[in-house]
Amino acid sequence: MLPDYYPYIRDTVTITEHLNEFCTRPSIGPVFLIGRVVQHAPGCNLRVTGNRVFIVADVYDGTNGVIDASATDRGGLGGTVTVMCRRSINARVNASGGGGTAGTAGTAGSPGTANYHSDGYYETVTDPDGTTHEVWHDEVDIPGADPTNGTPGGPGGPGGKGGSITFTSIEDETPPDLSAAGGWGGPGGPGGPAAQGPYSEGSMEGEPGEYGPEGADGQINFTNLDESAYVAGLQPLLNSTGPVYTNYWAPYRIVTGEYYYHLYNPGVPNLVKYGALAAIEFERALELQPNNADAIRLHRQLVGYAPTPGAAWVGGGANALGLPPDMDVVPNFDKYIEAFTRFLTPVLDFLSLGVEKILWTKTIANLADIAGQLAQQAVAAREDADRSLGIAKTEQTQADSDVAYAQAQLDQATTAINRAIVEAQQHHDPPSISFGDIVATVAEVGGAVLGVAAAIPTGGASLVAMAPSLMTLADTVFDNAEPIAQALLRGEDADLAKIREVYNTVGQDASTAISNARTVVNFTTVAQRLAQVTTAQNSPHVALIKRGTELTHELLLARNRAVLARQRVDAGTARLARAEAVAAQADALQHRQKLDAEAIKQAGLLAVSTAQSKADALLGLAFRAKRSVEIYTLKSEDAHFPLDAGRLHPDIWTDYYEQEIDEIKLSTELTSSWGHILDLVDMQADYIEYFDQPLDQDWIRRSFKPSDPQVADLKSLHRFTFTVDPVADVPADRFDAKIKSIRLALIGATHPEGEISCQVRHDGKHQQRRADNSVTTQWLLPKVSTRGAKTTPLLPDEGFGDDPPLDAPKSLAFWGRGVGGNWQVTIPQHQFDTGLNLNGLTQIQVWIGYQFLHG
Repeated sequence: MLPDYYPYIRDTVTITEHLNEFCTRPSIGPVFLIGRVVQHAPGCNLRVTGNRVFIVADVYDGTNGVIDASATDRGGLGGTVTVMCRRSINARVNASGGGGTAGTAGTAGSPGTANYHSDGYYETVTDPDGTTHEVWHDEVDIPGADPTNGTPGGPGGPGGKGGSITFTSIEDETPPDLSAAGGWGGPGGPGGPAAQGPYSEGSMEGEPGEYGPEGADGQINFTNLDESAYVAGLQPLLNSTGPVYTNYWAPYRIVTGEYYYHLYNPGVPNLVKYGALAAIEFERALELQPNNADAIRLHRQLVGYAPTPGAAWVGGGANALGLPPDMDVVPNFDKYIEAFTRFLTPVLDFLSLGVEKILWTKTIANLADIAGQLAQQAVAAREDADRSLGIAKTEQTQADSDVAYAQAQLDQATTAINRAIVEAQQHHDPPSISFGDIVATVAEVGGAVLGVAAAIPTGGASLVAMAPSLMTLADTVFDNAEPIAQALLRGEDADLAKIREVYNTVGQDASTAISNARTVVNFTTVAQRLAQVTTAQNSPHVALIKRGTELTHELLLARNRAVLARQRVDAGTARLARAEAVAAQADALQHRQKLDAEAIKQAGLLAVSTAQSKADALLGLAFRAKRSVEIYTLKSEDAHFPLDAGRLHPDIWTDYYEQEIDEIKLSTELTSSWGHILDLVDMQADYIEYFDQPLDQDWIRRSFKPSDPQVADLKSLHRFTFTVDPVADVPADRFDAKIKSIRLALIGATHPEGEISCQVRHDGKHQQRRADNSVTTQWLLPKVSTRGAKTTPLLPDEGFGDDPPLDAPKSLAFWGRGVGGNWQVTIPQHQFDTGLNLNGLTQIQVWIGYQFLHG
């Protein structure tokens, strides 16, 4: 039995006869009905009697019923109703007073009497002694009486006073129909009826009584507020009667938001809506508890946040596990799916223990053993969460390191651009760039790139976190650029539409997310435009400018990945805290002295909670398998990845705890929810189908001569860069070209060991041509792989050596990704310290082995 003061909270409150019983129960205080939506079951009115009723909701929908707070007694007082909602639909509230009682009836009239006459006469009377004598009676003459009329009826009773309605909203689809009228005065009693029977002629019915006075109207306070005023009034209302109901509703909104977060899937049309629902729940929770750490963490993880007021947002776009949808993994599907399958069976077995054996059992004979198993499994779940947190912390450290590396690379590029600008300005006939009708020097375009790079630390140039191919540029930076630079950098309407689309999925205003009046830059478009303006004369300078824009993008990506990594650590910390709480409950149950029926129920629910603690780890494995398939096939697997597997809507759990549903209903819902995990079979089918295609392999053979800048760079800087174009460098009938192997030769270099260790790096922008001749870009993590370089020419018959087949990664960091993109080869300093000499370098050979599909 719930305490009198307990509020009725659901995500969706549906007014039913059961809820009417809740609202009319004896109570020491008012009844609160609190939910995102409050609605009526068809034809069911909400009855408000002795208890005051408060309805607090985002949406109150009165389409199917009325809030009936009218008096239940003649002459009674109308009830008290308070509704506070953001939006109302067809709201109708009646708090009228009761009609007055009827007056008493008048008494009936009495009949009259007839006239009476008798003549005088003698009467013989016998005396006591037996003698008789005559007595004379005089004549009698008595007049008859008239009949009486019925008396008037009594006056009617007064009508009851109307109740009190307080209705506050931001908007109303239809004007609310609110009535708190006083009750009508009671009718006067009927007059007494006229006399009936003989001698009643002329008797009249009594006059009816007068109507009683109408009751006084009650009070109606109807107010429309703006958003800020509404929020300001929300907490005072919820906490107005003593208990702090904000502390009840805020946690409920958070767990509801987290449930919707697990349902949210931007790649599945009918699941996109849950992103906005989740974000709204977290925002509403923060209205109630502005410093709630869970709501802040989840909201930032979902939609991102501004690191400083007015700044463009960073982070966001992660799924409910805290993992970004484009997360880079070693694409080893077989490994992840095998681990998932291996761990799934014991988890489901343990869930079955909770659902089938404990929730339904009527005996406690084996409860002690079960409690022991619970404790062991809960501790194991906690250890899983701890390990996952450790991995997340390592990834955060790596992400921070990647930011430093990307910044260093960009600094080197800006130095080179500065040097090229100076040289171009000193040139008698400086190289130019023409774009449409605009002609300018490379110095003007290069200066704009330097300006963009310089704006990054201050937030003047920011990545659009949820659309990572786009950047926002402060208007001051853009306006100061030369016209040709503006033409090359300016985004298009489609870019703005893309930003609006991705932020709309999580219920956010895109203009706020990108900090209002900013120019959008599309890095893909900029690269295409630079390719269009490249000529034989300006190609070295344009290549340098293009490299600067690419490194700018890489730095922005690295900075955002660092934010996402920190959010992943925060998510792991919260997951560990939940696992520790479950472990503590399991330990307490194991040492419980009284093993009764309540302990059985608690054990069953703990078994379910323990399975759920492991579910996130299982889904983490499944997510990595999903990303493996997506990196292989370039096909979204969102539809086959059920993040809500094993989760129930909080309303179901609350219905169970408050005894509105039984164990059978709960177990049915749990079984159905966990069944979603079988959708992963479809993902495995896509993987198998891809590798059933006829795959082939070949090499991209690149050779750099002394006249090429790569040789000079390697000698002076100990590194060189090159680009693989997935269209120009791969034959036209070959598609989905994926990296499989790398071979290097530094011909003419010398080293005592006869071989040189080099670091080969791909910047993470992997490209590959598809069967329809489009080019797909995957934004993955930059990767480095250490490879041996010969000092003699590579031989054609060396083949692919010991590098793994495409479906079994072992050693190559960027294995399995698109072959296109920017590459860098670096010789570590320790190679020079141990005797490397590049003076005789005459040629660099880079062979990239790739696997492909025939057209």
